[in-house]
Amino acid sequence: MDTAHHVITDIKAYHADGKDNQQLQDIAIRLQRRLWNEGLVWQNCVADTGYSSGENYAFLEQRGLKSFIPPHGTYKGGPDGFVYDKGHDHYRCPQGKVIPFKKVFLDSRTKTKKKSYRASSKICKGCPLRSTCLGKVNEKQFSVTYYRAEYERNIERVNGPQGRYMKGKRQSTVEPVFGTLTQFMGLRKINTLGLGQANKVMHLSAIAYNLKKYLKIVQKRSKSCAVTLALPALTKSILDRLFGGFTKHLKLVSQI
Repeated sequence: MDTAHHVITDIKAYHADGKDNQQLQDIAIRLQRRLWNEGLVWQNCVADTGYSSGENYAFLEQRGLKSFIPPHGTYKGGPDGFVYDKGHDHYRCPQGKVIPFKKVFLDSRTKTKKKSYRASSKICKGCPLRSTCLGKVNEKQFSVTYYRAEYERNIERVNGPQGRYMKGKRQSTVEPVFGTLTQFMGLRKINTLGLGQANKVMHLSAIAYNLKKYLKIVQKRSKSCAVTLALPALTKSILDRLFGGFTKHLKLVSQI
């Protein structure tokens, strides 16, 4: 969505059995390319918690994008009271003992990369916190996400002043448009077979929505003549690039 005029800049249907965070990278690549072709620079990616993952945070950073995506409530950088030493890649427990890094592995349940940390049983022997810290095992061992640093940077942005501003912008920009599409333009349920047909329905709905916005923009008097001339041209250009293929398809159908 465009925050200035609520113009839809990208829309696509995905299979419902996939998670939202599995689609973010495809969306980002497609949208960043489109905006770049229009001479627009994309800097901040704002999304809800469903798009959160360490892989996505790292991917967005690699493409020069700042993520403002609240992490899942289950995320923890490490055990409570343990301090992480980035330079040596190890943790220190409340008693000052070192818990070293052991290996990188793939979690069989979540299919995500994690880092394993494990202390020697000799370190934990005789510790006054042993009963509450270890439980039934003989040494302290735990795992954290492989993308801990990316998570921490994202969390800092989300909790900062800009993050709070971005959250408000998303709620006032994306949610109303989503509500209009689902409640008034028939996208609450798509009664088609196949992903291709579903995408046609979604694109046609977006075309109709953007055309209404386009008409409102060109009819509205502006204080600046430059803005009056530039906005319709920009909007028309975006519409042509987004939905040019569907326009040609509609022309062919009408000729038939």
